[in-house]
Amino acid sequence: MRTSLAAVGQADQTWHVGRDDPFATAARLPEGTDPEQVSRFGDQRWNYTVLSRRRSEASKTVNWAAFPETWRESFRRAGWALVNLPTPAVLLDRAATARVEWPAPGTMAQVFLGWRRFAGWLADHALTRLDEVDEDLLADYAVHVGRRGCSSAVAQDDLNAVTLLWGFAPLLPAADRIPMPPWENEGVKHYLATDTTPNENTTAAIHPAVMSPLLIWSLRFLDLADDIIAAWREHQRLLTRVREHPNPDATAALPAFLDTWIAEHGELPGGTARGRRGIAAQYLAATFETSERHATYVAAKYRQDMVPVGLEAPLASPLNGVIHGRQWKSHINFHEAPILMTRLATAAMIVILYLSGVRPGEALELQVGCCPDPIDDGTGSIRYQLHGRFFKGARHPDGTPARGGVTREVPWTVVPPVADAVRVLERIVEGPLLFPTNPSWTTRAPGRRQRTGDALTTLGANARIASFIAWVNDYVDNNGPGDERIPNDPDGGIVVKRALRRLPGGRIALALQYGHLRTSVVGEGYSGRARQGLRRVLDIETARAMADYLDTVAEDLHNGQGVSGLAAERMIQAARTARSRFEGKFLTPRQAEALLEEPGLHVYDNPNAFLTCNHDPAKALCHPERTRRNNRALPPAIDRCDPACANIARTDTHIDQLRREISELAEQVSGPLTPIPLKERLKQRIAALQRVLDRHERTKTTAATTTIEEPPPPSRSHHHHRGATTTIEEPAEP
Repeated sequence: MRTSLAAVGQADQTWHVGRDDPFATAARLPEGTDPEQVSRFGDQRWNYTVLSRRRSEASKTVNWAAFPETWRESFRRAGWALVNLPTPAVLLDRAATARVEWPAPGTMAQVFLGWRRFAGWLADHALTRLDEVDEDLLADYAVHVGRRGCSSAVAQDDLNAVTLLWGFAPLLPAADRIPMPPWENEGVKHYLATDTTPNENTTAAIHPAVMSPLLIWSLRFLDLADDIIAAWREHQRLLTRVREHPNPDATAALPAFLDTWIAEHGELPGGTARGRRGIAAQYLAATFETSERHATYVAAKYRQDMVPVGLEAPLASPLNGVIHGRQWKSHINFHEAPILMTRLATAAMIVILYLSGVRPGEALELQVGCCPDPIDDGTGSIRYQLHGRFFKGARHPDGTPARGGVTREVPWTVVPPVADAVRVLERIVEGPLLFPTNPSWTTRAPGRRQRTGDALTTLGANARIASFIAWVNDYVDNNGPGDERIPNDPDGGIVVKRALRRLPGGRIALALQYGHLRTSVVGEGYSGRARQGLRRVLDIETARAMADYLDTVAEDLHNGQGVSGLAAERMIQAARTARSRFEGKFLTPRQAEALLEEPGLHVYDNPNAFLTCNHDPAKALCHPERTRRNNRALPPAIDRCDPACANIARTDTHIDQLRREISELAEQVSGPLTPIPLKERLKQRIAALQRVLDRHERTKTTAATTTIEEPPPPSRSHHHHRGATTTIEEPAEP
């Protein structure tokens, strides 16, 4: 008998989840899901992709056989709780927690993997039940994870999985309950080594020598869309002519046609289907309005005479597209039409992914009408907008997770080729999705289940890109020129997630647009969870790094470097104050806390954006809600720096880095492989950076022109610090 959620929620309730019951209750299954198609609780493998309302979610399963037999059933019961019960309030009611009440399948995958590693480690100890695990053993596991050699992020995920197991403890049978992990009291950083790996997207970008021809060919396919769509319509028209029964009028006409064809071509009309060459029976049947079986029977007589089968079955649709000034094909064959439609859709997908910056999962969920015609406001600037839904962290207004995504309030602004790609897709799809998994022009593999109405998955998109590249290279080999082949990427296969970081060297604009920039987070919830006040909020090591950076700035200012920006005055004051109080010291925890108690010393370097944030929540533009009283302790979001923010300051060091960036971008603009659309974007970026550089040189000030009264030492009885009086002489305009 399947237990109810309320019954399981009682600590002393005996579990009665049947092994033949679905692993997920009806309340957790999306509307319309057939419970009979859901994995059973006692199955060796659960497919929990069914919990997702996101159509393009890749398949996710947990294999309970991979867990040690001793611990398998305990973690299976914990898995049932993870799927069917909300995340315990003790884990949700924490400042800046990333947990949600109902975790998505992607989060579940991390938890199940963390549990499997924990269970494997427990298998090496003389225990048989989870309630035999004590705090000392959990501390040993944390040390083991810290010494395993994995990244800090993976290590924290593994410890968070154990924390979640403890969070569900009151809702599990007594034998499955573990005590509070010690890192919940002491902080996880006391067990994990400092991770020197940048906290940013480390996925290798597509190599420019690969991306350039790939984008060129994708744009070419959009230019060839009329030819391909016309051929597909002719293909569909012919199929309507195929009869169920033989046509007597074709009895003499079909052999006469084949005699003439063989005399001219030396082979029978044919094509390839699923990688196999065969007689173009559908094509012949449609041409003579007879049955496919009749056409096959007539053609088979010629095969008995050893007449070979060719690859030609030309459609009558005209071709107007050209490549390098000449017609790109003499004709499109009957069996080519659906293949070229798939290549056309793939080309449109590549253009959208590469030139818009939309996350792959969100791009694959785009719908017809997502890019309306722009409104001409009379300024001469026409901007296209792409409307879509986001899924990462999406919530309904009541705070509950929105598993079907939420419409973005602010659309993406895109270039005309993206709008062209959307228009092409809108011409060839029949439903609401731009990238359906089963359009009418795709060939379905035998026995493969198709999910009607679903969006293409990222795995399916990757496969289409690989096929597109293979088709292009085969076309180039047969038609030239050879230097237009799409080469192999040295960093591996071309997959959709690698298209995000698309502009070589254009790290700043991309990072700001997609939020993949490494951020310096030292605020609420990022230190040990049990710490209170500032000791809980800010990490001591971060304070030491901040002091080191301010000392470096002070040294640069002493050597004559200039500072510009609306926060230049505060920048100089912070550097001087920090140096006078902390110069040359290895900060003790008390000294680190003293530094962090000074709001004027909260300085965050952002070299990727060529600036420093001198954080004042009341002036921050990265998150307007940070000005509220309850949010003023939060750090800035340096992946959202606004050029107009009053917290920005730039040093000559930043400007030197900016000059190198301009030089690198200029090299790309002059490169022969850089596509014209990218050249235009790079030129715009260079112009924007040059304006920043010119403004710095025009307005910068130096320490020599700045007079600052040294601040009084902090009072022992108060944590606040009275502001210093500062006078800066405005530099003369050149």
